[in-house]
Amino acid sequence: PIGGWLFGRIAGRRGRKTSMLISVCMMCFGSLVIACLPGYAVIGTWAPALLLLARLFQGLSVGGEYGTSATYMSEVAVEGKKGFYASFQYVTLIGGQLLAVLVVVALQQVLSAE
Repeated sequence: PIGGWLFGRIAGRRGRKTSMLISVCMMCFGSLVIACLPGYAVIGTWAPALLLLARLFQGLSVGGEYGTSATYMSEVAVEGKKGFYASFQYVTLIGGQLLAVLVVVALQQVLSAE
């Protein structure tokens, strides 16, 4: 909810494209921090604190990206296809989740308990 509110304000003042760009950059930054973050053995309690901060960045960006992207896609769509383009994000989200479940079920059948 906080990301949606924040990026909604940015989209209203600066435009949806700017809001999306900032949101995607925040997600990239959070992911980069997680990828490059040393472990507890190297930096001690800073490791989980920085991991939490990076995850907060990601969560904030998702909150803003989710609503803004559907609205932006419907705005740039050709006339007569706005509903299709706006729904595309949600359809691919559910499709990705279903595909992930199928992969897990297939791996459970193929791999042993060990």
